[in-house]
Amino acid sequence: MAGNWTPVDGIKFRGNYSRAVRAPNIAELFAPVNTTLTNLDSDPCAGAAPTQNANLAAVCIAQGATAAQLGSIINDPAGQVNSTGGGNLALGPEKSNSWGLGVSLQPAALPGFSLTVDYYNIKITGAITNPTPDDVISACFDNITAASASDPACTGIRRDPGTGALFGEAAVVGGLPQTLSNLGKLATDGIDVQLNYQKDVGFAKWALSANGNWTNSSTFQATPTSLNRECVGLYSVNCASIQPEFSWSVRNTLSFDSVDLSLLWRYIDGVKYEDGDAFVGTLNGKEVDFNRIPAEHYFDLTSRFHVSDEVTLTMTVQNLLDNQPKVVGNSIGSTSYNSGNVYPSTYDALGRRYTVAAKLRF
Repeated sequence: MAGNWTPVDGIKFRGNYSRAVRAPNIAELFAPVNTTLTNLDSDPCAGAAPTQNANLAAVCIAQGATAAQLGSIINDPAGQVNSTGGGNLALGPEKSNSWGLGVSLQPAALPGFSLTVDYYNIKITGAITNPTPDDVISACFDNITAASASDPACTGIRRDPGTGALFGEAAVVGGLPQTLSNLGKLATDGIDVQLNYQKDVGFAKWALSANGNWTNSSTFQATPTSLNRECVGLYSVNCASIQPEFSWSVRNTLSFDSVDLSLLWRYIDGVKYEDGDAFVGTLNGKEVDFNRIPAEHYFDLTSRFHVSDEVTLTMTVQNLLDNQPKVVGNSIGSTSYNSGNVYPSTYDALGRRYTVAAKLRF
């Protein structure tokens, strides 16, 4: 459902509301349940803690450790633990409600100019998701004085019977249960801005195109009892890909008779570690702060040559300043997005590179 209103020429207001349903896909229904790895730097049963708390000791034993192992269980040196998950035939459809309000400006007094500003609000219930590593750990260990060794939130975690650890052979150690379910909730809202402007500046034609986003909120709640986690501007094993609060791209193009020169500026706002100043690592023998990734600016330069009516050549330099991604360690984020000690899903891990393309018309 949508509508728009144009009170005067050059100004348009619009709004929309929609409800959508998404059925689980084939992989979400039928993917084999198997044991893989996920990042987790701290096991509550590791170290001396279980020898000092009888209730914690009982929970660790209920998960597969033995009494003799308590006090000698270790965290995985690689910062990873086993995780068991896969498809779920009991999944049902997830539902979403979304609405938005926007305005479009195209004033006659400024030819070649247009601006749109849109607010969006999206909520998904019955989301097909799995709990994060911290959600699984918190469900059992957050209130260990009251935790029951028979609580399914605790007994669902399975340990190596030989060591008591959460890592080991996949066939033996189930680790953290991260099965898909319809228990999750997702929500986000923010503002999208798009600006375009074209003008003849005498020696060339200038075109400006800009797209920006402000994300006010992006939350995920794995189950009704889990933390409703805010992930805007944050990264950790509990937040998926990095969602900066601000991001934009601005392209300026100068067009001459047979040559176009274009510079693209891409901006990603700074982000920080979800748990605050709690993650310090070692790199090349030096202590490194992994708690913040500063704002990033990328520049791409493109030249397009119209050699003839039949041939157009395009040459591009991507990441013109050869910016390198911030090293944050290989266990600070989700294994799907944090790889090779960086976030290649968000930041350029290849450095400066060149491309050449030719377009031929017959």
